[in-house]
Amino acid sequence: MSRARPVVGLPTLSWLRAFEAAARTSSFAAAAAELNLTSGAISYQIRALERHLGVSLFERLPRGVRLTPMGVAYLPPVRKSFEELADSTVGLFGGDGRTQITVHAPVSLAALWLAPRLPSFIAANPSTDVRLSSVIWDNPLPDEATDLEIRYGAGHWHGYRSERLLTQRIIAVCCPATRRTAFAGGASAAGASAEALARQLIHIMGHEDHWLRVCRGLGLGDVRPTAGPTVDTTIAALELASSGAGCALAHRVYAEPYLRSGRLVEAIDREFDDDHAYYVVTPERPRRIRREVQAFRDWLVARAAAESV
Repeated sequence: MSRARPVVGLPTLSWLRAFEAAARTSSFAAAAAELNLTSGAISYQIRALERHLGVSLFERLPRGVRLTPMGVAYLPPVRKSFEELADSTVGLFGGDGRTQITVHAPVSLAALWLAPRLPSFIAANPSTDVRLSSVIWDNPLPDEATDLEIRYGAGHWHGYRSERLLTQRIIAVCCPATRRTAFAGGASAAGASAEALARQLIHIMGHEDHWLRVCRGLGLGDVRPTAGPTVDTTIAALELASSGAGCALAHRVYAEPYLRSGRLVEAIDREFDDDHAYYVVTPERPRRIRREVQAFRDWLVARAAAESV
């Protein structure tokens, strides 16, 4: 009888676990906490893996780490191997059957739209743990550690597949006191509305084009807003507006909780078209889509469709 030959050249399992966790969390510290190790131990194991392979897998950044192109290429087969090993182990020996998915979403959408609705998915899928990560700027490269993303834009990102999720219109909102003072007597006229908004505008980085869409919707030319507070998220702009700092231009889905509570009101009685939308985005990679990821994607699309009716 022939004896089974040992597999030569494989890295140790602990090195691969450290690599997968660090790639998924983009942090040696987070990987250490997840695996109940120290950051030094994670760093040592990943350096050992890099020496074994003869390549660098991570770029060390001031805050966190980022996969190198070789790291991006190596992660899918590592994750697939872990998934197949886990499936085989549960199939042969049983287990608690728990699964986990990682979801990235814009900060404001995660806080104001997704988080309030997420309990319905959890209730329907109690064995699936959702790791929701809020982001401000999109990752230009496919993130192999992320199962699913929600992005705002034109729907085209190199290396990704996308499906339209939410189409929103832009509204101008402010606190009731600002509406009474800044828009008193002239809020119904297009010119007066734009002039009042220009004086009161809270600027949101990455959404400068919202002001251009407002001017286009009011049939005005290039009206430049005055200098004012600048923030990097819509939720920060809404908080500022509710505190009386000015007017925010936001999608209705974000402003709705504030409007219902009375903290904000619509500054002018107009809505404005937006050429961009929110999309469900997944990396284009030759790997199987796990059942739990597909279930979350289907739930997300169905929930958004039901609310748009």
